[in-house]
Amino acid sequence: MANWDWASAGGSERRLETLRCEVCRGVAKNCSLMKCPYYRGTIREALKAVRGEKVVFGPTPPTVLVGEWGYPRVYVGTGLVLSPELDFKLLESPGSWLSKPLDELLYMRLSILLGRSRAGVKLSRSPPKILDAIQESSASQKPVDLELKLSSSVVRFVPGFGVRHAPHGPAGTAEYIRLVDNPSIPRPVDRVIGDPFMPVLEAVERLTSGGVDEYYIVRLLSSGLLGRRIDRKLVPTEWSITAVDDMLGKMALRRVKSYRIIGEFRLHSFSALHNAAHIILTPTPWMFELLEGWVKSMEVYSDHELTWGRTSYAENTGGAYYACRLPILTHLERLKAQSGAIVFFEVDEGWIPLGVWRFREIVRAALKERPVKCGSLAEALELIKDRLRLGLQAYLRRSLLTTSITRQTKLYWKQPPP
Repeated sequence: MANWDWASAGGSERRLETLRCEVCRGVAKNCSLMKCPYYRGTIREALKAVRGEKVVFGPTPPTVLVGEWGYPRVYVGTGLVLSPELDFKLLESPGSWLSKPLDELLYMRLSILLGRSRAGVKLSRSPPKILDAIQESSASQKPVDLELKLSSSVVRFVPGFGVRHAPHGPAGTAEYIRLVDNPSIPRPVDRVIGDPFMPVLEAVERLTSGGVDEYYIVRLLSSGLLGRRIDRKLVPTEWSITAVDDMLGKMALRRVKSYRIIGEFRLHSFSALHNAAHIILTPTPWMFELLEGWVKSMEVYSDHELTWGRTSYAENTGGAYYACRLPILTHLERLKAQSGAIVFFEVDEGWIPLGVWRFREIVRAALKERPVKCGSLAEALELIKDRLRLGLQAYLRRSLLTTSITRQTKLYWKQPPP
């Protein structure tokens, strides 16, 4: 993995990716099942049914969540679905979520009951037995049935909204977790997690070449199933998400740099769930910039890299930076083409935090749309200026790459001195 601390949150993540509930104001002691605006309909009825239960049965999609609070001793848990009418496979498939209304997406994710326990991250130090079931379920390709015994009735009904991970419903301390049926583990995955000497980077590369998507890889990394056996440890889910985006992006970039540069500016756009992405691919060697605008706060955050890539963490845009960069690089790899990319990503007022996945999937969806080809950067900017609620100038004031390309300088396209 990269040599910086994945615990760092970007400026937009620290200030804006938080839930500001109008009912409880984010104070857990003021939250209750009956007055929470995010629990509604059959979710509330299902939660009432398990309120006094200590043993709960149900499928996990599978869902695995490793927290970061208290690191290196953290909460680790798995999610059990309370609403039987849901499509369990869809619960952990963010690529299918963009077509869902926000209410439906909330209903789907908040129906997950999280059973969790505290554990040290170093697995060589006698991990709790409960972790065996969590690891087995996390390695499964398909939903698997669980039996979850809570040490007390569910007491924390506060929805679990995170900076980068998708939300979950109420959480309780698990006394034990037992798999009721056998997990379905694909052979390529089984070979990788069974190799005690394979480094994390090689494991990620092999899984990707075997057709395993990034969401599955995040689950495996987070639950401590990747890397040399002696070094394996639990990785907080939010760190795993950004680490995998970064590793996969760098792998793709090595190949993209050998391809021919595109011959024109290309504009791709897509919007969903109160978010919009406008991507300008530029006829230059690889360079990348994310301009992340928030309508509610009237702020724009930016980070960029030039041809040689980043040597430090994207402090301003955090995990969103790596989530946007990855689908652009995989798109260029499929085209066997090289270009620069400037992403104008605008978050509208109706948004609530559902995780960093939406940056990745909205950019990915935009790149599937037929591009508008432009003869200049100015022409591309003219096309998007009326689509940005914050106004084009708010973004251009924070942009380095638009200035560089407009002035036709080659300064940023050269390799740095050794």
